[in-house]
Amino acid sequence: MGKRRKNHRTVQIHIDSFSHQEQQKRHIPSNALDNITLRERQIELISLIDNHDVIIITGPAGTSKTFIDSYYAIRSLRENHFEKIIFTKPIQEAGEKLGALPGNIEQKIDPHYESFKISMLKMIKKQNLEKLIEQEVVEFRPLAYMRGATFDNALMILDEAQNADIRQIMLFITRMGVNSKVLISGDVHQYDINANHVAFPFFVEYIAKGIDGVGLFEFTRKDIVRNKILIEITEKYEKLKAENILPKNKLN
Repeated sequence: MGKRRKNHRTVQIHIDSFSHQEQQKRHIPSNALDNITLRERQIELISLIDNHDVIIITGPAGTSKTFIDSYYAIRSLRENHFEKIIFTKPIQEAGEKLGALPGNIEQKIDPHYESFKISMLKMIKKQNLEKLIEQEVVEFRPLAYMRGATFDNALMILDEAQNADIRQIMLFITRMGVNSKVLISGDVHQYDINANHVAFPFFVEYIAKGIDGVGLFEFTRKDIVRNKILIEITEKYEKLKAENILPKNKLN
């Protein structure tokens, strides 16, 4: 009996050591996120993400969608749930295509992913994040460069989905491989690039809804965590939009 206990202890030490080595390799301190206090609605969302394979998060600007994406990414790496984090978002702006922008691919896409980096730097140190990026544990990949890829053991995150067309959304979600999880977040009432982009609400309502394994979560203006004056501003904006008296979008 004594020998069995000894063997069991040896195995346990090996498992703990492996976990520690993985954390060290990924540069995620064991106390990462200890300084983060989640609100009740955010805790509800984390639970939903834990229990679904595909999670769609909707809500107006300022409701912590990108923050939760980043929080879940760091937590997943800390707990060794995934080998890789893939961040993406539509990066076409004002009709200007990626290929027309100056610089190499990293220089072209870097400004578009600043929101993710800012959120993650609230949770881990800059040198930790830089190592994760250097080792390609955290990867920022444009939608245009995803064709043909399959991501196994990965957390895949699409932010600002309201600016993607339906083909881009489907291209992203069909990259999902074995033991992976997908987070898609956006505002079904906001279209930064083109007011005619309604693919995201269409995807939510007519494709994703009702599928087993897909979780839907909606933030409202009451969940805004930025300056509370935004609540009144966005309410007035939505009222004017409903009355169809907003100025026309010059990009259309």
